[in-house]
Amino acid sequence: MTAAQGRLRWGALALASLIMVAAMAVTAGLGWWQWTRAHENGATVVPDPAVPLSELVQPGDRSGAEVGRQVVVDGTWADAEPFVVTGREVEGRPAQLLVRAFTVDADATGTGQPATLAVIVGWADADAAPSVAMPSGDVELEGYLRASESSAPASAGSEVEATVIGAVATSMLAQEWPGPLYSAVLVSYDGADGWEPLPPLAPTHETNFRNAAYAVEWWVFGGFAAFIALRWMRDNGRVRPAEGANPGPQEDQ
Repeated sequence: MTAAQGRLRWGALALASLIMVAAMAVTAGLGWWQWTRAHENGATVVPDPAVPLSELVQPGDRSGAEVGRQVVVDGTWADAEPFVVTGREVEGRPAQLLVRAFTVDADATGTGQPATLAVIVGWADADAAPSVAMPSGDVELEGYLRASESSAPASAGSEVEATVIGAVATSMLAQEWPGPLYSAVLVSYDGADGWEPLPPLAPTHETNFRNAAYAVEWWVFGGFAAFIALRWMRDNGRVRPAEGANPGPQEDQ
């Protein structure tokens, strides 16, 4: 370093650093406070009321917009092979799911023709062996729709007298059940003998956008304050030699 560059203004640099740290601490704290309020003031959104299945999806549709919606549907349990999906966990316990074919009435499909809907009837402990006896008679089911899963091999066996599969995949079920088949899967709220229904849809919580925007603004202000402080220290952190003054001897480079 040469003498012409001037000596450091330690007092000014220390004061500027202190102001920068204080500004960043204040803006960070205010931003975090607004971010916390964004979650506290957010709205709790309950699931939409159940609607007839035909209002949301028809057999073969693959839009995905119906996933997470509650529906009701009329029909009968199909005389088709049930399946057990292993390797699951429900309420922190190893579990297996019972999946059964449900024949949706022709006047409830929206197409005028009956169709098959995959229904997750319920769940049981992984080592349990509840009955899969075929229900009979007309029934109205209520539940919510979820997407079909990708095909996968079974990860474990089951004590239940049914074919074991590794996923609730309509592509696999379509090979065994009569078509046409819905692409979505119904999670039934009713359960069955020995099979507990899966937990219902829970309300969701939406963040308050205004408070979240305020939080981001405060953090931007803090970053801008740090930029200004560093720029000032770079430009004013040294005592500049007087113009025309003898810079004195310089060190060999």
